[in-house]
Amino acid sequence: MNNLQIAIDNLYEIFSKYNTIGIHHCDCGCIDTHDVKKLNSKPLRELEADDLISYHGSALYTWGDTEHYKHFLPRVCELISEKGSFRFVTLDEFQIKLEYAEWKTWPNIEQQVIVHYVMADWMYFVNDCCFEVNDTELIAYIKFLGIKKVLQLWNIANSEEAIRNFIYFFYYHGTEILNNGFEIAGIKFRSEFLEKISDKEIISKFENSFFHNEQNNPDYAYKISIVLQMIEQEMKIKKI
Repeated sequence: MNNLQIAIDNLYEIFSKYNTIGIHHCDCGCIDTHDVKKLNSKPLRELEADDLISYHGSALYTWGDTEHYKHFLPRVCELISEKGSFRFVTLDEFQIKLEYAEWKTWPNIEQQVIVHYVMADWMYFVNDCCFEVNDTELIAYIKFLGIKKVLQLWNIANSEEAIRNFIYFFYYHGTEILNNGFEIAGIKFRSEFLEKISDKEIISKFENSFFHNEQNNPDYAYKISIVLQMIEQEMKIKKI
């Protein structure tokens, strides 16, 4: 069992005391009765994205209270982690919902298990899967974990998938990072990325990946070469 599945199982365990007793919804017609039936059609762990999407959009606003949302939270997280099957609910939207529910006032164990889930989800997403990490996704993880933790857990030195994800991200955002810093909520992060890319072991991994992909994946190799050029130029400027 991998760390992500363990983290999800822990969510189910910690939030298992919550149920749907007394759940209510607006009866003005803004919520389709068919969607209400779908929400109650299956056991929690069998609910699919289509069963939950309508609820998640209205949860806490016009459909149920915090304890009801806590009941569904583990399944929401599990579907988010499938990266596609719950494509209309992102980690960023989940974070917004938590902020509305004032989750930082929840019992510490509930806060901790959510953070541990996000950490495990980030590590699986960025180190084990061949995805292109976009800026919106990275910002969502940073809001939960902070920039230093996110970069620390991005295990570039030990994972080909992590290298690929970083190369693609830096290829598209490296100029912004090196010139002005990666901006989140008015705060610019530059030194944190510079510390990451100045690691000689990581640079060596990039170089090895370039030679490995030069023939069989020239487009990716080209992106690696551009990233290496950006890093090398920055190192010259900083005389590292």
